[in-house]
Amino acid sequence: MIKIRLELFFIAILSTIQLVFARSIHRPLDPKLPMVVIHASDKPDLKFTLIDSHIKMFPLFEAYNEQYLTKKHLPNGLITYRNQPHKSIDSQKLSALLENLFKDIMNGKTEFKDFKILKKSDFRFRIKCGLIVLKFKNYPFVVKFFIETPKSLARPYSKGIFPMGMFVMGGTNRHLNGFTRIKNMENIKNKIAQNPAWRNKLSVPRKWFWTPKNVSWIHVEGYNVGHHKQICAKFPAVYAIIADEIIPIAKQPPSTSKRNLPLCHQLDFAIDPNHNNFIIEQGTNKLVMYDTEHFPTLIGEYYQPIKQCKTYIAWYVHLGRKFLRERIFATKRYQEHRQVPGSIYPLY
Repeated sequence: MIKIRLELFFIAILSTIQLVFARSIHRPLDPKLPMVVIHASDKPDLKFTLIDSHIKMFPLFEAYNEQYLTKKHLPNGLITYRNQPHKSIDSQKLSALLENLFKDIMNGKTEFKDFKILKKSDFRFRIKCGLIVLKFKNYPFVVKFFIETPKSLARPYSKGIFPMGMFVMGGTNRHLNGFTRIKNMENIKNKIAQNPAWRNKLSVPRKWFWTPKNVSWIHVEGYNVGHHKQICAKFPAVYAIIADEIIPIAKQPPSTSKRNLPLCHQLDFAIDPNHNNFIIEQGTNKLVMYDTEHFPTLIGEYYQPIKQCKTYIAWYVHLGRKFLRERIFATKRYQEHRQVPGSIYPLY
């Protein structure tokens, strides 16, 4: 009950803070504030502008590592099933199904022949933007499908409570953080391999990167970002992360911060400690962490160690205080410090 009340309190803060602390339209903008101009590759003349102190070099200009993610594309040939190496599927079949899924989404469909929707709360079907999680109906793989538009990227406060919180705390959103999932997964695997206590008890699913054949690109021009007078970047407007399906045991043990929070601390908080990100896998009985977006990027912790908490209540209080500091109590000096490049939790 305490946890539920705390979450409701956190939501109340997020939902009212824009009204209470809205900037006066008569107050002149600081010319040193970071600014980005965004357009799509197929509509270069339609540009959108965002001026905001929460814009950061990482992840907006650095999370998409084209050289790295190109190597992590869904490979050609057979893909074996997790824990069933004698079974496999040709990757071209999966890719063809994903192409059809993309076409169906862009054609306004909300149900799909070859996929079952697992989560759609972060996706807006009307404007075809956001994150939708689906499962292949005939194959043991899950896909996280990301679509972003220049207009949506330039309007971070219009997407809802939690997307707004992600931008305020980390200067990020689901689309940008999605680029961190595969590299962070590999980093976690390396950390597990080096930890004798968790080496045979902990696991993460395999993951691959995928883009449509005719993908549009989002171009971003930045000014006063990370001590750069001008900087440019581009990344795909549509992509997907394909991962092994993790089948849980019939009865999951009660979630506990006594296990998850210390474990995340040992892994340098590479993963969100939220108990929903952990599951006991059927067959192996291993603890599997399946949501591997880079957590320090998500909450904007770059310059000091993330606080270790003993309970989830203390953890949520810490996150609430972090949000309030970033949104309300950030001095001009602190806002300038947010633009300092580098992190004590580097992804690459």
